[in-house]
Amino acid sequence: MKNYMKRALIIFLPPLFQLACTANQEPVEFYQIISHEASSGEWVIIRENKQEHSRVKITAVCDFYKLANHESVVGPDSCNLIVGQNLVPNRLQTRPGEFLDIWQSGDKLFITKGKGADRIHQQFSIRSAKVLSQ
Repeated sequence: MKNYMKRALIIFLPPLFQLACTANQEPVEFYQIISHEASSGEWVIIRENKQEHSRVKITAVCDFYKLANHESVVGPDSCNLIVGQNLVPNRLQTRPGEFLDIWQSGDKLFITKGKGADRIHQQFSIRSAKVLSQ
């Protein structure tokens, strides 16, 4: 085998193997949309992490909703999650389905879904987070 082919295998084989292994794994983390109270604008979301064996109840209010390059829609009525829906992050798109990223920073929860002209950004302010199980 030529030297350049050996180098290519050494460089590309480990990431390909890792990608193949992660593609068939069950998601470690997901978010379940439990309820939405229109009068207060509060969303109740359960974050479950199977690896950490934890469940956290998050109560949050929408800050804004933004579709692609359109203007942001601001306010507690602007987000459009679906009660009963499970949101499973698919950051690397190793599973079928569209791009979905969910992350927290301080008292903010960010959800980004889709690509290009279909990309949706939603931001929430977390009012409370309660550990249900650990």
